[in-house]
Amino acid sequence: MKKFILVSLVAATSLFAASNEQIIEFYKAIAQPGLTFKVTERQKLAENPEYEMVVINISNGKLSEDEIMFTKGDLLIPDIIDLKNKKAYKAEMKEKITAKNIAAQFNKEEKKNIIVLGNDAKKPTYVMFSDPECPYCRGELDKIETTLKEANIHIILTPVHDKSALQKSFLVYKDAAKAKTDSEKIKILRKYFAEDYKVADNAVSDDEVKKMDELRTKYLAAGVRSVPYIINLQDLKK
Repeated sequence: MKKFILVSLVAATSLFAASNEQIIEFYKAIAQPGLTFKVTERQKLAENPEYEMVVINISNGKLSEDEIMFTKGDLLIPDIIDLKNKKAYKAEMKEKITAKNIAAQFNKEEKKNIIVLGNDAKKPTYVMFSDPECPYCRGELDKIETTLKEANIHIILTPVHDKSALQKSFLVYKDAAKAKTDSEKIKILRKYFAEDYKVADNAVSDDEVKKMDELRTKYLAAGVRSVPYIINLQDLKK
């Protein structure tokens, strides 16, 4: 499983004052060249209001990710473990922010980029971000019929692998657009997800690869760092 990790900055340090400007200057001082920083959100913790969550967006111009830190007085803290409530605040906040960022893209996504499997209003619906060359994604596809007995699945292809994965993604979408049933869509997915499938020369143009790259890049920027990434559709509607 590949992950796109732009930078991981974990620090606990004393600052004169945890203003946005000073937090940004601190990050600039310890980060690799070519990165930009912006404080995008600050929020006091409801159960521990003496602490404040700070979200710092880190970008290299193409990809970006949100780093979550916490402040109290002049301290910048990488995480808070609440023993009473038995939770780590960073993981909880990261999940909420990622869902919000994905929702901003998903809720305006073109229908042609969403492969819909299942249409049962009584079942929950999950959005799955996938990659034709990811072995874990193949594992999800292997059991898709069983999954569909309990839930509807909406698939968006966001490869973390290279050009051939983008080519296969384009071919999946191209053929799936003509499919009328779930079984036909699954057959198409399995064809291009097969480990031994090779894309024929000139089957996919550079412009078509670029479109797939643009699709994946916006979800990588939203927080889809690895695949398969699965999220409840309801979490994207809040």
